[in-house]
Amino acid sequence: MAKARKEIIIVGLMLLLVIALIGVSYAAFRFTGVGQKVNTITTGSITMEYTESSNTISLTGALPTTDKTGKKRLNPGEYFDFTVSSTIVGNVNINYEISAKEVGEGTIDGKYIKLYLTRIKEDGTEEELMTPEVYNEENTSNDYTGRPNGEMSLYTSSMSSSESNTYRLRMYVDESYNPQGDGGGLQFSVKVNVYGKDGDKYVPLTTQEILEDNEVQEEKTSMFNYASNGVQYDPNDEDDGMTDPNPEYAISGIFASEDEDGVSYYYRGNVNNNNVQFGEYTSDYYVYQDSEGLYYQSLESCQETAWQSDSCTQVKLANAGDKMYWKIIRVNGDGSLRLIYNGTSTNSDSSDLAHSYAVGVVPYNLNYNDPKYAGYTYDNGTDSFIKKEVDTWYNNVLGNSSYDSKVIGGRFCSDSSGLKEETDYGFPDMGEFKLFASYDRLGQSMTNYTKNNEPSFICPSTNESYGGSYRLKAGLITADELVYAGESLGVTGNSYLNPDANGDMNYYWTMTPAGFDSGGAYVGIEYDGLCNDNVDSDSAVRPVINVTTDNGFTSGDGTASNPYVIS
Repeated sequence: MAKARKEIIIVGLMLLLVIALIGVSYAAFRFTGVGQKVNTITTGSITMEYTESSNTISLTGALPTTDKTGKKRLNPGEYFDFTVSSTIVGNVNINYEISAKEVGEGTIDGKYIKLYLTRIKEDGTEEELMTPEVYNEENTSNDYTGRPNGEMSLYTSSMSSSESNTYRLRMYVDESYNPQGDGGGLQFSVKVNVYGKDGDKYVPLTTQEILEDNEVQEEKTSMFNYASNGVQYDPNDEDDGMTDPNPEYAISGIFASEDEDGVSYYYRGNVNNNNVQFGEYTSDYYVYQDSEGLYYQSLESCQETAWQSDSCTQVKLANAGDKMYWKIIRVNGDGSLRLIYNGTSTNSDSSDLAHSYAVGVVPYNLNYNDPKYAGYTYDNGTDSFIKKEVDTWYNNVLGNSSYDSKVIGGRFCSDSSGLKEETDYGFPDMGEFKLFASYDRLGQSMTNYTKNNEPSFICPSTNESYGGSYRLKAGLITADELVYAGESLGVTGNSYLNPDANGDMNYYWTMTPAGFDSGGAYVGIEYDGLCNDNVDSDSAVRPVINVTTDNGFTSGDGTASNPYVIS
């Protein structure tokens, strides 16, 4: 009898909520929401409920559009809201997944249809849960949530306590579609499902392998006041501005800290077991070098700096078949891996661009005389120069390959909060310099040692029209992540993120605003330790991506000689 009851409960906990039928047709675009107003699955102490909003999506005469426009549509009929809530009593966890499935026979190819999902927060603002993605069905199922194969995964999460989340779905025709000559009346429809199962919170096999290979250490009090080699900045030291190493804080290994999605496990110090091989260059890849030795991802971006528009020459960055290597920064709270580019070998150096960990050397922004130019985007969505470079590299290399399906729209933070008015900091000859909140919490020496350094994986909210929190396929590392990894302001560190000091490529941009003064806006950089530089200066571009896989590593132990491999 007990066995029969167990089987009934397991079946009951498998949840499938058919949320909506959404259709889109060119020339007479029509989106319709179909479904019961409330769809409830109850079993024992768990209740999950879907509630559809009163609005339906109904567009007429819509045309192909850009992501920038498609992501912001809020006119009646241009979006669809729905709520997934739970009532949970006891120690129970539900893994759930929102997915989309094409229905009917679409007469427009799904590669031109983009879906975009956000969560509506309590203050009415939207949190991006996935970057705009073309319709693409998964070829494997998810045993943790119950999603079958043959559907497009939009978002995966878990519930372990009673909560309610309201989501907003948009769907539109991508700007790449050319409607000329199609005859009109083209259609594409999807139904949107929510699947859920009880069980332990989903932990990818990659995460399990990393935690099996490494003992998670406890953070020490005040350990972020020091670099991972035990050194601290000392403005009174006339030799090199640094204290002698403190053995107590010379720490390397894996540690844990909270991020927006749960517990994040991060690497710190001079570790060498966080190497990953993922992706490859499918053809010879060239960048464009200007007369000043900067390297751009396109001829257009090289020529955009007008004083050198006629001096741009092609330089080969990689050969067809070259493998890409990465360093694991951390395991994110959602189980995905956060990787930073490390070149075409595990032993990159700084002798030249092709042998380095970088894909280019450019200014962060071409304008500098306003704090907004420290943002990864500014003016409510205008891309910084470096964002365009990162996006171009990703789209050219990984975005057009099968590897793109493993790269998720991960969280990225350009913390533009809390621009301070104070001007007296520990660095001599600094002059008037207004700090952003990031460098206020990361730079003891810049706040006269009045408080401990406190890095964070949680992106602070900002009211500025620049910077903020993003979901991106590729971005840059943050200054907070450098400090977690063992770098420190004003100190020559020894972490795995501190590149070879010999050569011209031994520095690279973060996406963290640092400050502003009469000389312009400043952004954090890695330069033998945490530092900052004016946005119109040049530093290397080192992309960061977030990768997820249910299949674990195919081989390797993370060392330079035997890196983890993600196929």
